[in-house]
Amino acid sequence: MTPFFAQIERDLMIAWQNRQDFGVMLIFFVIIIVLFPLAIGSNTAILDPLTVPFIWIAALLSILAGFERLFAQDVRDGWLDQVSLSQLGLGWYALAKAISHWLSTALPLLIMTPLMAVMLNIPSSQFSTLLVALLVGSMGLTLLGVIGAALAEGARRGAALMALLILPLAVPILIFGTLASQSEMGIINPHLMLLCAVFVVLLAIAPLVAASALETGEIESGL
Repeated sequence: MTPFFAQIERDLMIAWQNRQDFGVMLIFFVIIIVLFPLAIGSNTAILDPLTVPFIWIAALLSILAGFERLFAQDVRDGWLDQVSLSQLGLGWYALAKAISHWLSTALPLLIMTPLMAVMLNIPSSQFSTLLVALLVGSMGLTLLGVIGAALAEGARRGAALMALLILPLAVPILIFGTLASQSEMGIINPHLMLLCAVFVVLLAIAPLVAASALETGEIESGL
């Protein structure tokens, strides 16, 4: 097994050991969606146009909520120092962390989304469009979260700093994702293509930015 896949397997095993944390995130996702209709009321003329944005906002907050501790345990255990000296390298390490985090957090949200869509009376014909857009958008949000976690690692009030860094950058994903999910042109639509373009850019730069931030943090901690 290559070091890259070994890192993913290691992170998934740790995630399974701490599965109660990810269960809380899943409950958080459900609670957000449930609270929106309760706050707005049962007026379908107001509620129906907002159901898809509800799901996207809940997904955004739930996915980004667990990133403040993404690298913390590896830093404490000295695992990050070993990775920086190994063949894996910090860039591939950051990408492996993104994949394992997506599998353990965003994927359960995607599985839960059809049930939430039924609860919000979203037409079943829109499910596939919504799920494809959420699939791409959640991967983009995960890469943004890795950037924020690396930049905020070791900082005081890291969670607040990460929110300040990431939430403004997540706005394009939120806009394109919502429009792609509501498009009447089918699954493949211009907004989904823009969402995919954002994801590809993040896929190219996120491991490099995260690796640079983690390397800088290691140098500073060693001084």
